[in-house]
Amino acid sequence: MRILKFGGTSMSDAQTWQQVVNIIKRYESPFVVVSATSRTTRKLIEAARTALDDIDESYSIASEINHRHKKIIQDFFDGSPNDASVLDNCNNRIDELSDGLETQLKTINSEQELTAQKKDAIASVGEQLSSYLFAQCASTVGLSTRWVDAGDIIRTDSDFGKANPNEDYIANQSASLKKIIDNGQVPIMGGYYGIDDHGHTTTLGFEGSDYSASLIGAALNAEAIEIWTDVSGIFTCDPRFVPDAKPISQLSFQEATELAYFGAKVLHPSTTKPASQKQIPVWVKNIFDPDKSGTRISSESTRVGPVKAITYKENCTIVTVTSSQTVMGYEFLAGVFDILRWHHLAVDVVTTTEASVSIGIENGANLDEVIEQLKGYGSVDVLDQQGIISLVGCSNDRSLVTNILTQVNNVPQNLISYSRAKGNLNLVVDKDQVLPVVRDIHQKLFE
Repeated sequence: MRILKFGGTSMSDAQTWQQVVNIIKRYESPFVVVSATSRTTRKLIEAARTALDDIDESYSIASEINHRHKKIIQDFFDGSPNDASVLDNCNNRIDELSDGLETQLKTINSEQELTAQKKDAIASVGEQLSSYLFAQCASTVGLSTRWVDAGDIIRTDSDFGKANPNEDYIANQSASLKKIIDNGQVPIMGGYYGIDDHGHTTTLGFEGSDYSASLIGAALNAEAIEIWTDVSGIFTCDPRFVPDAKPISQLSFQEATELAYFGAKVLHPSTTKPASQKQIPVWVKNIFDPDKSGTRISSESTRVGPVKAITYKENCTIVTVTSSQTVMGYEFLAGVFDILRWHHLAVDVVTTTEASVSIGIENGANLDEVIEQLKGYGSVDVLDQQGIISLVGCSNDRSLVTNILTQVNNVPQNLISYSRAKGNLNLVVDKDQVLPVVRDIHQKLFE
């Protein structure tokens, strides 16, 4: 049994839905996890933010989402046997969720507040729509499907926006999921969202549907987890910006996690954790070229060149805190990182001494507040408009770091960190230098 996860591009229109159906039919006893249709989550967040100032415009965005999903349904049935009852079910579901969305937008406008809890409730509507509608449509073209509400399976804490799943609870639901599969049905579940212990909708973070698929795979002890997207695996760099990027056939769980954490958009950073705990391989494959092998992620790692891949993050800030002489080093560092922990801010790169620490942080809404609090531990220097370039899977060749730094010695590096044990080299440069430096390094290493 395999877990098949289909992303937003796979769910973008009726034509890709049919392609997804054809892929599912290749498998015996699959479990399917789907993302929202392409651009829907972004539009939902846009509607929520717009509701604060312009309720009519937010309603217009919600209406556009409604109409787009109805068009997908209608287009799907135009080329298939038309089951009027299924079409009615789909349109009724779209209207039901649209009415709920408008109610939430109205509440945001009247209360003049968009909390993380409200944002999650709205952001999850995309997966609630796509999973139900796809399950209904697929049932008319030869698949015996069963819609599964992720809220019944994925239990989380209340850390809205990046909730932490309760893996024991999810494992306890595996019997009900296996029963569906044993009955010859294909479960279709929306990824990305879950429910906390108080019944509030939560989300797992950007690309959280990948994480959902991995959680289900671990609970069901799946043979493999397949992430279906619009590229044939993971590449040595983002092929949209580095046209000569090469596909990678094999990555370790750690290498894939590092790539995702440092900006690669193919996977959610936590995707590999449940899979690695159960030693379940993860495949990244292309719905438009399903016979391509893609990238296999497992506990194994192969060495082909000096570096596995390059990725990057833009819109980062370097914060340097220098302690006063009255604060002991360990107290100073503990205090700085306690503030970051309190604000749930992840540190991308860090260099430190006993008296100072420089931290690379991806820009966030509460960064100004963090900086003010850090001033309680000493002087604070802020360098914004930065980008982080990460080389993942570096070999133990002692000359590698020297060669890379020599390659980009005409560009000032504002922070450098290297871990030989993890095989990572991170360079922080001005934001406008990120892509030119990435291309230069990629050309040297891979071309």
